[in-house]
Amino acid sequence: MNKYRALITLSLIGTILVGCDNSKNDTNKQQLANDIVNSMVTVKGGRFQMGDFGPLVGEKLPFSPRLDNKPLHWVELSDFKITKNKVTWREFNVWLNLNKKEYNKYYKKIKGRKVEDEYDKKILRNIGDNYPASVSWDDASAFCKWIGKVSGKSITLPTEAQWEYAARSRGKFFQFANSDNQYNPDDPDDKLNFTHDMAPVGSYPPNPLGLYDMMGNGNEWVNDWYAEDYYKNSPEKIRKDQIKVTKK
Repeated sequence: MNKYRALITLSLIGTILVGCDNSKNDTNKQQLANDIVNSMVTVKGGRFQMGDFGPLVGEKLPFSPRLDNKPLHWVELSDFKITKNKVTWREFNVWLNLNKKEYNKYYKKIKGRKVEDEYDKKILRNIGDNYPASVSWDDASAFCKWIGKVSGKSITLPTEAQWEYAARSRGKFFQFANSDNQYNPDDPDDKLNFTHDMAPVGSYPPNPLGLYDMMGNGNEWVNDWYAEDYYKNSPEKIRKDQIKVTKK
């Protein structure tokens, strides 16, 4: 955290201490940025059909009655990189501290919760250092841009198309974004290779691209806006300047 020299009469030792603090702060910034960038997996671009592909497989029926994931349409993406894990509470809170920001309301509410039973303990675990962070879109976007600025790279949240393409292992007709595209709703939780609840990132096997928790373990923000008719009007080619993205 950068410290301002409010008094010009600071002693030499005071000036040196401030300088050391700045240096440590810069090192911590670079370390966080490097950790995020080094966790990224390259996804080779391509052309795929985005949206509800249910009518093309199995029983030839839509997966969902919703209209905002229709019509199925072609999208072409250039190569990009995406973090193999969701951003954790530890990473997010380090970013907050480096930028002199307060912990978010959800985190503070859970942190201050009175622990009286097993349910309370479970809720408290959800804000563990290695659990996915629950944040606002604004904070998620700001985190990505900050990582980009420190690392000197172009980093944003993934677009919806990039996220779906990666979840479906480069746009394959995979209904489930877990390790084997299989899900039996009758299986007990300990037999599943994903979680309906929350767990430390990387607790379950990755999808074929090496990406963890693309199915389960919380929801994720994307970079583009929501519109009910977006699928009807979205362009086939996505901007090629969106090279690197971060899961949140």
